[in-house]
Amino acid sequence: MISETGNDNLKADFLQSEASFCPDSPVSSSPEAGQLLSRRRDTQTTSGSINPEESGSIQPLVSSAAAAACIMTSGEFMQTAPLLAHKSKRSLLYKALCFLLLIFQGGILDFYLIIFTDLYWCSWIATDLVVVSGWGIFFMKNARSKRERACGFHQKSSIFGCNLGEFTYAYLAWLIYVIACTPKVVLILETSILDLIALKVPCGVTGFKIIMLLSAPLLFCLINSIIEDLNGATRHHSQSCFMNTCLDLLDSFTLVEMLLKNEIPSVYLKYTVISVYFVALAVPVIWLYELTASELRCRWLWARFSTGLVVNAPLLVVRCFQVYVYKMPVSVFMFKNIFFLVCKFLELVEQCVAVRGVRRLAGGGNPAQFSHCVSENDMCPHGYVNTLAVTQS
Repeated sequence: MISETGNDNLKADFLQSEASFCPDSPVSSSPEAGQLLSRRRDTQTTSGSINPEESGSIQPLVSSAAAAACIMTSGEFMQTAPLLAHKSKRSLLYKALCFLLLIFQGGILDFYLIIFTDLYWCSWIATDLVVVSGWGIFFMKNARSKRERACGFHQKSSIFGCNLGEFTYAYLAWLIYVIACTPKVVLILETSILDLIALKVPCGVTGFKIIMLLSAPLLFCLINSIIEDLNGATRHHSQSCFMNTCLDLLDSFTLVEMLLKNEIPSVYLKYTVISVYFVALAVPVIWLYELTASELRCRWLWARFSTGLVVNAPLLVVRCFQVYVYKMPVSVFMFKNIFFLVCKFLELVEQCVAVRGVRRLAGGGNPAQFSHCVSENDMCPHGYVNTLAVTQS
């Protein structure tokens, strides 16, 4: 009986819709249609649960509150368009600044080398062209990686919470820059070109110092040109590494200034100062590559400690020689070297203990890569949502 009533209601609904859209159709004018429609009206009047106006048991599939929530969600989505446009404009600004700094610094160094020597002047210009084109390729590859990750091809996360495509090839861009910049500065420092710059070039040695220090703003522009989440863990970690690098560069550059003033008498100390400066300039290659790692391993911990040791230990030795052998005043950077060495050692011990504890908890049954306590097996499209939830919590 119930099935018959349901079938009759379905037929009546079909016929009613047919009659409303096609009033002249033979189906709407048939006697069977009239009987079904009248039977459906009788059923609605006798049964109070069928009429939604008389009974509250039947609720609509989508309530008005849910519809309003959906409308608000779509509105919020539309409001994110100006934010995305702002991020793209910000990224383009920093990319343009990167190219301007590369061209300006490389062009001034080429000017110093070409005006005072005729040797291999074409090679210096070709080197700058290679660097600029290499950075252009890097930005294109990085943008392509971001697009692929947005489409779901790259779902893995790095150990700092960023996706693997965010800092892709950034370390290669900085490595190309260091390889191209180091020979030029060393050639100027170790030849008579520096004396000629002081005599014949406007701004003299001060201009040369400013050109050397442009490496720090260039690194800052490189980081901000590829950062997506301005409040994420990636930005905070990269800014922390950037500040450490800036302090190391400033520390070593103070000794380079003393070298330019001939205040470092020993040849061995002079070469140590120059070497440490360029080691500090190359350290970002390590932590930029570390930002793309999906697993926290002991080798990364040793790499962090080694970079701090290679930079701060030689500088501390040089300053100890200055204080105890050459009777120079104590510099505040001497305490900075000691402090950084102690901090790097404590960080190494702490992180090694943490990694051993994580491996012990893992049990060795199924090797997993830990990224904010999310294993590699959860890095499917559904696992990506879980990763975001864990990261936001």
